[in-house]
Amino acid sequence: MIGFDFFLDRFGIFLSALFIFIGLMSFIYALATLKKKGHRLEFYITLILIVTSGVGVALSYNLLLIFILWEISTFALWRAIGFYRQKESLNAASFSFIINFMAASIMLIGIIMLFIENGTFNISEIQSFDMVAVVLITIGILTKSVTMPLHVWLVPAYKAIPSAMGGCFAGIAENLGVILFLRLLANGNFIAPQFFYIIAWIAITSSVLMGGAALLSNKLRNLLAYSTVSQIGFILLGFAVGGTYGLVGGMIYILAHALAKSGLFFGVGIIEEMTGKDDLNSLPCVLKASPTLGVLMALLAGSIVGFFPMVGFFAKLMVVIGTVTVSGYLGVGAIVAAVFTLLYNWRFYHELFFAKALTRSTKVKRPSYIALAVVFILALASLLFGIFFYQPFNYLTAGGGF
Repeated sequence: MIGFDFFLDRFGIFLSALFIFIGLMSFIYALATLKKKGHRLEFYITLILIVTSGVGVALSYNLLLIFILWEISTFALWRAIGFYRQKESLNAASFSFIINFMAASIMLIGIIMLFIENGTFNISEIQSFDMVAVVLITIGILTKSVTMPLHVWLVPAYKAIPSAMGGCFAGIAENLGVILFLRLLANGNFIAPQFFYIIAWIAITSSVLMGGAALLSNKLRNLLAYSTVSQIGFILLGFAVGGTYGLVGGMIYILAHALAKSGLFFGVGIIEEMTGKDDLNSLPCVLKASPTLGVLMALLAGSIVGFFPMVGFFAKLMVVIGTVTVSGYLGVGAIVAAVFTLLYNWRFYHELFFAKALTRSTKVKRPSYIALAVVFILALASLLFGIFFYQPFNYLTAGGGF
């Protein structure tokens, strides 16, 4: 049976509210910072497409509809990455589109195989999983969720995309892969446990190695890109190990990462606008230029690291507990990945706000108050969701959904 099935479950409502909120923050940030005003309409249409596709994937139980929304997201990202029409941005947009389109085509073959085997596209009715189909779908999932080695399109995309769209990119589009993984593969008992064990190790390897790459990066956007790959790996790890801690921890991690990484991307955009630079080695001390931004980015980076009482602390703790419950070796891997997260965020923040002095000859613009307000809201949300952590936890676990 082919039907576009939507279900307003707690999982979908939780993610939909988050994605709409991130989209709103991106919209407000764009009002204050977006250059190339002649293309504003294109930007806002692209933003709407990304938010709509994210909400659609979060709410849909139909694989065919999810695939259509998946491709809408790919198209929107292609336009967003090439927004400034420069050679580098157009090349990055084309590369991102080709990689994602090819991976989605492979995934579509797997979806069709599942349909032939089960006679339905409805995820809740699929009970027979051919492993070839599962592997093909997983290729699409790992590509969209920028998991190593299929992450190669993300760095050039981050370098080219407008900062106003970067937050929406980090908070919504990169989560579509892990959402499908949870919806289709992790939320049932029809696939061999060995498959999830392999995915868990892929997630840990991706998180550790890309955490190391972030530690060695000097370009701000490169660092954000590698950080994203590392943190998405943590989300995938939670879903792969399963159980209440793994699944709920992964969901809360999507919340923590979407809020914090969007805020950090907007913060980096403010720094680029203030200084005209994007290299840690050449940036002046930003703390004296904007102490407010320094405090806000400290909170956001702290949530990514997992400092108490930020929401990232509870998300990371739950994923680690869920991982240790399954395997001590996986637990050690998760802790190593968390250590790399601490190291690269410490270097990132120290180099930005404490490493160098701001001399009188250094020309630094005043930050946009609206842009700062957006970063403030995201940092405040990261803090409040940590302080009142039991609210999203109770909401997600009510009714035994996990």
